[in-house]
Amino acid sequence: MNGIRQHDIIKICYLYYNEKKTQEEIGSLLGLSRFKVSRVLKKAIEDRVVTITVNGPEGNLAETEVDLANRFGLKETIVVKSRDLNPDAVMEQVAGAGARYLNRVIENYRVLGVTWGRTLRQMIHNIESVNTDNLTVVQLSGGMGTIEETDANILTMMLSQKLHARPYLLQSPVVVRDLQTKQALLKEKNLDQTLSVARTADIALVGIGQINRPGLLWESGLLEEKDYRVLENAGAVGAICGRCFDINGSPCVTDWDDRVIGLTLDELKQIKHKVGIAFGNEKLNGIIGALSGHYLDVLITDEVIARRLLSRS
Repeated sequence: MNGIRQHDIIKICYLYYNEKKTQEEIGSLLGLSRFKVSRVLKKAIEDRVVTITVNGPEGNLAETEVDLANRFGLKETIVVKSRDLNPDAVMEQVAGAGARYLNRVIENYRVLGVTWGRTLRQMIHNIESVNTDNLTVVQLSGGMGTIEETDANILTMMLSQKLHARPYLLQSPVVVRDLQTKQALLKEKNLDQTLSVARTADIALVGIGQINRPGLLWESGLLEEKDYRVLENAGAVGAICGRCFDINGSPCVTDWDDRVIGLTLDELKQIKHKVGIAFGNEKLNGIIGALSGHYLDVLITDEVIARRLLSRS
């Protein structure tokens, strides 16, 4: 069936038969019409994917996805196989899943916000080029400089080209040396305009940054030892848009936060569809913090992280 993968068929069946979701609810969760959901369910029976229970090689992953979404109050989770794979292969799996997800739902949105990260970069490389109708792609926070094409400026441009959308760039670093510099930059018309557009985003793609080495904030040279010590003492476990939070999702209010240029965590929470993409044990606490703070509506990750999240009391 065009645009529907075997994994998606299994997930739709699991939601319908095991979770007792209606076709309308499944369509809303997965960005599909009720008619398409109905066709998938019919074809699943014809192909004997469904007998009494949901059958399929990825049935366990579908169950994990539903359990994870229910546990953390998410709209959807996407979990990819990762056992016996090296980190590069896992990144490719997660990025590919993220790309397929965005291609599936993007037609329902008008302003797409973007942050930065290695996995986001790979995801954007994997996105199929499509013609969107009046879509805007906007940067949600300042940049870090060109590190392996992971910077928000570059990713925003790449994504806008893939989706034939209008880009809005935030021409500033994600963090500046002092509050006075930040206040001066915020007076610039172009920067103020981009932040205003960012606050209207109805969907966001976000990575979850590491505070400790070898995170991109360290590699960029923006996070210095003195800043790290302050953030560590504040309990920081991760960052989105350069804004740091602790394991409970509470913002870490420090001098660092005062100097960040980008949406605040409260402003991020106002975006109605926030898609987080992250994997690996080094990101576990950051993912927990992001989920606890309700900074994500959709999580795309690997099976090891998914099961570690589910194993938490």
